[in-house]
Amino acid sequence: MTKLLKPFKATHYNPKLIKNLTDVISPPYDVISASQRKTLEGRSPYNFCHILLTKNDDYKALGDTYRKWVAEQILVDDDTDSLYFLEHSFNHDGKKYTRLGVLALLKMDEKGGIKAHEFTLAKPKADRTRIINEVQANLSPIFGLAAKSVPELERLHRQCKKTKPFLAFKDLDGNANRLWKISDPKLISGAFGALNRHALVIADGHHRFEVAHEYFKANPGRFKDLNYILAYVTYAQKGLLVLPTHRVVELAEKHEQILEKLRPVFHIKELSQSALTKSLTRKGIFSFGLYAHKRWYLCTLRSKDILNKKFKKSIYKEVDTYLLHELVFPLLTIKGPIEYTHNIQEAKKMAGTIKSAFLLKAIPVETIARVAHAGFRLPQKSTYFYPKVPSGALMRRFKV
Repeated sequence: MTKLLKPFKATHYNPKLIKNLTDVISPPYDVISASQRKTLEGRSPYNFCHILLTKNDDYKALGDTYRKWVAEQILVDDDTDSLYFLEHSFNHDGKKYTRLGVLALLKMDEKGGIKAHEFTLAKPKADRTRIINEVQANLSPIFGLAAKSVPELERLHRQCKKTKPFLAFKDLDGNANRLWKISDPKLISGAFGALNRHALVIADGHHRFEVAHEYFKANPGRFKDLNYILAYVTYAQKGLLVLPTHRVVELAEKHEQILEKLRPVFHIKELSQSALTKSLTRKGIFSFGLYAHKRWYLCTLRSKDILNKKFKKSIYKEVDTYLLHELVFPLLTIKGPIEYTHNIQEAKKMAGTIKSAFLLKAIPVETIARVAHAGFRLPQKSTYFYPKVPSGALMRRFKV
């Protein structure tokens, strides 16, 4: 068995007591809106959001709920170390996708096993720290990524599909999830061996990773395999969808002033919304979309020499979010906070007639991996791997 990944005895809802997993599955803690939380809580008193999110910052009450569920066997442990294979089927912009990945324990090795690609924030880290101390468990997996294809896992998936899934449910967006438990040591070794040939990147869950690693360092030897974290690991495939994160801001400049300040650096062309959306899927020199005063523009860098003169680290010349914040925003005067969305239509709605929307291209998986393995990190909210891995299907309790 390889050292990077390990099978584990997952904790999950007791099928004898919880008949419909769809009622108890939740999105990850960091994407649950207030209205979604109300919906989730209304579905079941055992919805996983009850132990993902506190009420009135009452961490002890959250911990008491979690411990009660364990004591009453709402949550139960598997009796065999296993690898869990997840098939996630979903729709986006009228197209159907299937993303494949595995759930296992991943070694938290600062020297190489997995690299971060984004900076973290103090507030969510403080929240997750209090929760991990309260529940002594990985409630949700981090999202690990191999930037190349792993054919061995596709073959394993074909083998899994011949059998009944261990778990099946729909997430909050109605996407179908099927999960198989694999306990055969040969199959586990083959899957882990294939993944171990790839350097991994944290695609999502940076706060969870850092909190778990700090918990491990603060509690050496307290629990078995505490230097491992629950992880969903996927790889480059057609179903691996990375969405851009657009920015919506209020600017001090009027409409023509915005264009005047951008023109020395960018060619500006007015387009229809559909033409602009199509342009933002094309590779090439740095460009971004602008929605201002009910009009759509494509802004394209006049010359690569502008980047060469301004930025010494060439790796960042490939990262549109970095260029937007370091090259575009300094040309303008931003009033108030930046708002974020992954949807162009929503960006238009958020901008209205007062604000402006800056629309970005998705960052390629290869670029994310290069940035991470070069030891750099992207600006906050640079990537959005869609869909998120649901929380509540499997968790990992720390054990002596």
